This record gives sequence, C-alpha cells and structure tokens, in this order.
Amino acid sequence: MNLSITRFLLSLPRWLRYVFLALIIAIICILTSPVIAKNSPESVINSQESQAQILYTEGRFAESIILLKQSLQDYQNNGDQVGKAVILINMALNYQQTGEIQEANKTIVEAMNILQKTPNYSQSSAIWAQAWDVKASLQLAQGKPEDAVLSWQQAEAIYKKLGDSNKAILMGINQGQALQNLGLYKRANAVFQNLAATLQNQPDSLTKAINIRNVGGALRVLGDLEKAKSNFEESLRIGQKLQSQEIIASAYLALGNVVRADANVKTAQGNIAAAREKKVAAINFYQKAEVDKTPIQIQIKAKINRLRLLIEIEKWQEAELLYPQIQNLIPKLSLGRAGIYAQVNFAQSLMKLNEEKPVNLQTIAQILAVARQQAEQIQDVRSQSFVLGNLGHIYELTKQWNIAQDLTQKALNLSQSIQAQDITYRWQWQIGRILCQGENECYQQGDIKGAIPTERLAIATYTEAFNTLQSIRGDLVASSADVQYSFKESVEPVYRRLVNLLLQSPEPSQDNLKQARQVLETLQVAKLQNFLQQACQDSKLQLDEVIDTKDKTAAVIYSIILNDRLEVILREPNNPNLYHYPATKLSKQEIENTLTNLYKSLQDPGAYEEVQTAGQKVYNWLIKPIEEKLEKSKINTLIFVLDGSLRRIPMAALYDGEKYLMEKYAVSLALGLQVRDPMPLQRKEMKILAASLIDPPKSVPGFASLPGVAQEVREIQKTGVSVSWIAEQEFTNQNFNKKLNTAKFDIVHLATHGFFGADRENTFVVTADGKLKIAEFDRLFRTQRKSANEGIELLILSACQTATGNDQEVMGIAGTTVQAGASSAIASLWDLDDQSSVPFIKEFYQHLGEPNISRAEALRLAQQALLKDPNYDHPRFWAPYVLVGSWL
Repeated sequence: MNLSITRFLLSLPRWLRYVFLALIIAIICILTSPVIAKNSPESVINSQESQAQILYTEGRFAESIILLKQSLQDYQNNGDQVGKAVILINMALNYQQTGEIQEANKTIVEAMNILQKTPNYSQSSAIWAQAWDVKASLQLAQGKPEDAVLSWQQAEAIYKKLGDSNKAILMGINQGQALQNLGLYKRANAVFQNLAATLQNQPDSLTKAINIRNVGGALRVLGDLEKAKSNFEESLRIGQKLQSQEIIASAYLALGNVVRADANVKTAQGNIAAAREKKVAAINFYQKAEVDKTPIQIQIKAKINRLRLLIEIEKWQEAELLYPQIQNLIPKLSLGRAGIYAQVNFAQSLMKLNEEKPVNLQTIAQILAVARQQAEQIQDVRSQSFVLGNLGHIYELTKQWNIAQDLTQKALNLSQSIQAQDITYRWQWQIGRILCQGENECYQQGDIKGAIPTERLAIATYTEAFNTLQSIRGDLVASSADVQYSFKESVEPVYRRLVNLLLQSPEPSQDNLKQARQVLETLQVAKLQNFLQQACQDSKLQLDEVIDTKDKTAAVIYSIILNDRLEVILREPNNPNLYHYPATKLSKQEIENTLTNLYKSLQDPGAYEEVQTAGQKVYNWLIKPIEEKLEKSKINTLIFVLDGSLRRIPMAALYDGEKYLMEKYAVSLALGLQVRDPMPLQRKEMKILAASLIDPPKSVPGFASLPGVAQEVREIQKTGVSVSWIAEQEFTNQNFNKKLNTAKFDIVHLATHGFFGADRENTFVVTADGKLKIAEFDRLFRTQRKSANEGIELLILSACQTATGNDQEVMGIAGTTVQAGASSAIASLWDLDDQSSVPFIKEFYQHLGEPNISRAEALRLAQQALLKDPNYDHPRFWAPYVLVGSWL
C-alpha cells in the first residue's frame, strides 16, 4: 500500500479533537499520523507484520499489538536487531492509540536505543526517521508540542537527506500542527504556506494530491478558509486529471467541510441567510463525494455530514429519506475505530433529528449498542468511552437517569484511564446534567455517593469538567474558525451551568461567590482566546490587586446572563467579601429584548425617551442595588466584566432617571485579564503616533470618506503633546510598520475606518493600500514590546465600527488590544459621526495624562463635553466610545 495513502487512511483515528466540537463532529479534519515503520527494502515483511499493519489501518490496535508481539519474539530468536526495532516502533504507535502512553514511551526508547547501536541505522536511515516521527507523535499526545517540533525536524532532515520529499513534507505538516497546538498561529501558518509552495513545484501525482489536501486541512484548522479551499480545489484538479475516484471524492468531502466551516462563521456573525447558502453549497459538495465508485468510508462520511446539514437547514423530508440509506451502508464498514466513530456520528445526527421529527430512540440505541460491541471486540478503550458516553446521552434524553448516570460514569472511568481529557470533560459535564436535570433543581436519585447532597455533587462534577477544560485550553485555541460557533454549543455551557449552580441559592457562600467569579473571568479569557485562535497571556495581575493597591476608588462589577435570570457580583476595594445582588428574575429572552431595544435606540438621534427608558431598566439591574455601597466606598470608577449582549451596550449610557452613568462615574471594560501591569500615563512624557486616512482605497469598498480625521489629528497636536503623523497615501502598511518601530510610542491613534467582525479574519483597520488585519498587529507591534512589561499604553481606533452589534464582535476590540500588546484601547461600538469625533478627541487629549486624571476619567470628561453640546447631546454621539483594559 502506498505509504501516503496509508497515512490518509490512518488520519481520522488520530485526529480526535473534533470531540470538542460535538455538534459539528461530522466536519472531518484531515490530518496526518506517524508513518508505519518498515524494515529496509531488502527485508521481507512477514505475514504477521502485514496483517498487523492492516489491523492498525482499520483501527484494531489491540489485535495489532498481539501480532506484533509474536513477530517481536521471532526477531529476538534470530538476532535481527533492526527488525526488532521496526516492530517496537509499530508497537509504540499502537500503544499510543490504545492510550497506553507509558508503554508507548518505553517501547520507542527501546527501539531508538537499538538503532543507535546498530551500524548504518542511526542518524541517516529511513527507519531512524520513522522512530523520530513516532516519538514526536507521543510527545504531542503528552502535551509537549515544543519537543514534538524538534523531533519532527530531526525526521524531516533525514528524509531530505534521503531525497524522500514526500515524507519530508509530511513531517513539515506535523510540525505545523504542533506549532498550532502551542498557539503559535503565525509560525504554523508560515510552515503550511511554505509547504504549499513546495508542493506546487512538484509534478502531478496521487501523492501530491493527498499532501496538498492535508495542507489544506491544516490551513482550515488554522482558520485560513480561503487558502484551505484553494488547496482542496487543486487536489480535486489533480484527482480529475489522474482519474482517481478516491482522490476526487476526498477532495469534494474536504470542500464540503471547509464551506460548512465558513457557514459556521457566518452563523457566529449573525448572518443566518449567508450561513444557509453556505450550508446548501456544502451539501452539494457532499453529494458529489457520494457517487457509487467512491470508497465506502468516504461515502458514509459525506452522507452523515450531509444529513447533519439537512437537519440544520430543516430539510426534514430529505433528512428522513437519507438516514435509512446510511443505516444500510453502516454494516459494510470494516471493523475498526473509523467504523465505530461513523456509527456514533450517525447516532448523534439522529438524536438531533429526533428533536424535530420523531426517530425511534431504540433504533439509535441499537446503532450505539453495535458500536459498543465492536469497540469491546477490538479492545479500543477510547472508542468504548466514546460509545458509552453517547449511549448514556440517549438515556439522558429519555429521562432514565440511573441508567444514564451508570453508562456515563463508565465512559468517564475509561476516558480517565487513558488520560483522554478531550472527552473526559464531556462526560463530567453530562453527569452534572444528569444530576441536575432542571435548570435550577437538583433531584436526589437514590443513594448517590452516600449522603452527599445532589447539588453539591453536581457542583463538584461541573468543577471537575471546568478544571479539565482549563488543562486543554491550549488545544481549544488551536481549533478552526468554525470553533467560535461550536465553542458556544460545546464548551461555554460548562462554564455557565457551573455559575448557575454556584449562585442558585439566594445567599450563596463566599466560597461559591469567589468560585463563580473565577469561572466568569476564565470564561472571558477563553472566549477571547477562541476569538484570536491563539493563546493569550492570562492575568498575572488580578483586578483585585489593582483596586486594592493602585486605585482604591474603583469597583468591579461581574455579570452573567442565565436562562431564567441575570446574576451580578460586586467586588469593592479592600473588601475580600464579594457582594451578590438579588437575582433579576427575567428570562434570557426578556433580557435580550431590552438590550436589543436599547442598542437600537442609542443609534437613533431622535430617540431620547426610548434610550432613557431602556437605559434605566439596565441601570436598575446593574447599579441601583449597589448605589449606597458605591457612595459609602467613595467609588469613582466602575470596571465592568460583561456577558453576552451586555457587551454591546455602552455602560456610560445607562440612566438613573436623572443622569447618565458617565455623569457620575468613569467607566471601563475588563475581560478577566490584563496584558501587563497597568501604569498611569504621564503627559509630559507622552509620545503619540497618529495615522489618518480620509478616502479609503477602492480595494476596500463599503466605507465612506472621513473628512474630519485630518482635523482630528491637528487638534491632538494643538494640545501640546508630541505627535508623529502619517497622513493619507503615506499611511500604508509598510510605512506604518517602519514608523512604528523607529521609536518608542506610548499611544497609537488610528484615525481611519476599522471593522470588528465576528472573527479574527474580519477584524481590521483600513490603510491606503488595503486592510491591516488584527492578525498582523502582533508582528507590527513586536518591537514596541521588548519585554513583557513594555509596549504601547493606549491604542485608539477613532473611526471603527462593529458589523451588526453582535456581542461576539465586541471581542474584536479586546482582541486588537491584546494583539497590539497594548495596556488598553479605546474604540467605538458603532459607526461614528465624523464631525462629532473632532471635539471629542480634542477634549480627550486635553485631559489625558494630567495629574490625577486617569484614561477612564479623560474619556468621561470628553463624553460630558459632547453631552453639553446641543448638537451632540444624544448618546448616539458620545456613548459608543468604550475603554477596554487598563483604566489608570
């Protein structure tokens, strides 16, 4: 069997991260696995080894190990040390798949020791390269991606020396994936782009088509959907040229997956119509992958993916016609992990269909029962856990709680036995749901762990799921762009339900309050990492420390929107005890309706009464219960950690019946982390880099002229601070980069159009030569932060806007701040009036950095100045400016 074909067939069992994305599990990421080791060309592989290789390819790892052990004994008897090393390498591969990592490590070390002592087989042979490949795979599985990169580099160098460019490319793909796991998006992307360029220069072949598709799959995971699609289309072209039905079908399957990923991004943006169009396009690709000559495994994947999309777009009749076809094909799958997963995926789709159109749950249970039997037959612990957990979910849906709990506990025990944390958290979450079936009630179910109250047990179980998620967060941020959609479905509920349980008592304990606050802060960080698709530095300086030592006039308000209420927690300076508001008993929909009405009214210059009415409702939720506390503690600044749709509402515009909130307090937003130790600005030392663009280039359509931005920068100059200015056609990406890195600036002021989309790729500022994407900010601002405690203090985006007011888009402001390494940023929540921005900026810079005036206070004074101007007194003009990050 061609090794590249083998690698493709082996790819699905290894790539299990889709478990994070339970509701989009049918989207298959085509990634690579270690090469199966073979002896030197002159050696003949015996039938046992050949059969073991076939069993590995089919996902029957325990059986493969048995045959390999028999072969190992033969090599030990005849003294063939190289043959013994090859067997050990392949045994390590199988041990990794069965979760026996310790045994796998021991085995690969033994193999490498043998090769090092054997002439002609160390440092330069293909077998030595294969050993490094397997070692790297084990290192990655154990959370050591840095070591894995180095090991794959060793393998790559050997393959290059041997002239085996195909395997060298595969080692490069693996390195890119390891960098991705580290959250090093740009380095990973650079690796894949280089590999794509290398492949383009090779003659067309089946191997090239597979490698191009694998690179495309990796780019899709990194969120570069356009380049991924181009790779899949190139793989399709080669397959059609060479008339390979398998390559053609695999390319169509991959194209369906990448278009569906794009649909999920559109869903996250709130563009439901565009998402539906993309899903229809994906369905068409899947149908093209289902033709009769296509290998059965690809056919079934495509059909299951299509079934899930038909359910999502509510094509019930087509879905009901399709699922019996899948049911008839399933028995044709060979025994192994791939077939087991296909059955679980199919069962999950039927469970989803059952929510709208009745499906016999006994049918679903039977599918999973067969999968369970197969998993036990091949002794695949991971598959057994996966099947049992989903079977437990069936009983959860039918409210057979005891059986559901028993099955889920067995699934959890199995996943923990092989340290499979990516599915462990799901079963911990599921047990928590089973223990507390209602939104706010936990029912005692017999004698559960003795006398422990079910509520406490549920909290403990959800806490375990939360802790497990924390340990695998690096893997989550390495996921694809469509994770933003799945994150909301498959990860975020764990955080929210835990907070719900911790706060459901009218008077929760301080321990519960502190844990709830920790979860809220962690959720903010996780959402930001998910938005950026890379790891960002966790808070080293907690908000508590800032308000206790640096600003004792600031208080922090935490909020979370639950299904039946709004929960709020207050942290006052130098008071370790948190204050829990009486819960606002409103449904999530009622809360959303109020916030939507307020958001719309804030942008209507004539809607004074509507703004004040809706603004007072939100004020009563967040501020009124603590008015006396704030006054008694002499609070001047309110720091908000906001949830959901609250993030799109400028807190400055809340109304108490007489005054707006910003007339009484300075306001800032926090996201549970600070980029670095916040420091007040010093006016005498301030250096500003300003860039302005009146007329956007034709290459970036949809943006109007901004005649006021030049005057805006001139007003900054008039305040007496040091300003370096890049204007109009000089404001190119290259010039901005050069200017930014020639001196140390405290403030970067971008007076140009910008856009905060629902993901990183659609968040950018407009320059004279196109778009400057948020993804580039890290590189551009790198020189500004020579150490963790350096970088710009304030980034101002004076003419930016969000796309639709989706709360996800507000993450773009925070994401831009983090990418620039800034201590804080000021941006707007909607498209600003060009003329009003000039007096606002003038007033802001007149106060910024003055003694005893924080950046939050300077913002408040500028907003008050506009409020006093009859032309700009509506919140439409002064409210959208928000400060994110350090307020000092």
